[in-house]
Amino acid sequence: MASIDSAITPLVSISIISCNQQDYIAEAIESALTQTYPNVEVVVADDASTDETQAIIRRYERAHPGRVRGIFNPARLGITANSNVALFACRGDFVAFMGGDDVLLPDKIAAQVAWFKVDPRRRVCGHQVEVFYEDGSRPPHDFSPGLMAGSDAADILRKGFYCACAVMVRTSAMPAAGYEVQLPMVSDHMFWFESMLTNGSSDGMFGFVPGIHARYRRHASNFTLRAIDGLSEVIRYYEIVAERYPAFRRVARRSIVERHYDIGVAQLRLGQHGSARRTLAGVIAQRPLFAKAWVRLVQTVLPSRAPA
Repeated sequence: MASIDSAITPLVSISIISCNQQDYIAEAIESALTQTYPNVEVVVADDASTDETQAIIRRYERAHPGRVRGIFNPARLGITANSNVALFACRGDFVAFMGGDDVLLPDKIAAQVAWFKVDPRRRVCGHQVEVFYEDGSRPPHDFSPGLMAGSDAADILRKGFYCACAVMVRTSAMPAAGYEVQLPMVSDHMFWFESMLTNGSSDGMFGFVPGIHARYRRHASNFTLRAIDGLSEVIRYYEIVAERYPAFRRVARRSIVERHYDIGVAQLRLGQHGSARRTLAGVIAQRPLFAKAWVRLVQTVLPSRAPA
């Protein structure tokens, strides 16, 4: 194989986390190995799988020595701690992220590296993904993030960010501590935010590569389907930001109120009218002019039916 000039073609690490994903992990690793971009390493951190996932990863290590590295936790660490295991093993100038059931499309890494090379101030970028449902209950659809490009980290707080398998980050911009261990499952939100900071203030640029460059699988075991639990942890993320970064305290606190509203709506849809009433009343106490919260609060006392 011809040597690769890392100055022209910098190394990209593809960080994969897995746990009991024997039916998907081979497809995930294959999609990382078959990138059109030539200088890629694949780091797979497995979180004490009890099925055949580890055996499959080891087969890829043997078949692709130096390109695929498996790390095998002897005991279950959880999503965030395992993400840090993978992250700290990455050696690339850039890191792309995926779960053991995601699929990268062949030009993903090349498209994102090209975006980064335009300007050294570029720190984080994402793209659209195709969401597909394991059980076929819904047709595939695009996920297009509301947040496209900018330089103010507060926008990441206000608008959210990309699907995790869409993101690539410049290694030099990453927080030294990696993923926030206080957030067991949604630590990626804070990771993207902190990658946009220098000394607690916004620095650099985030952006958007047009097109669909990955596929995100949804099935019964996806964390993201557990909406209320997920929103509660997102609120904790905003609380940490408010405590740690004074420049973003106002935006974080406003976001906390909005996520409580989302929880109230989710409770209403589940028919938990009493819980929804209490949640939405708390939202209105914080923001009396929040019109949508008033509408939902009224729905909690109407005859039971799912809200639109």
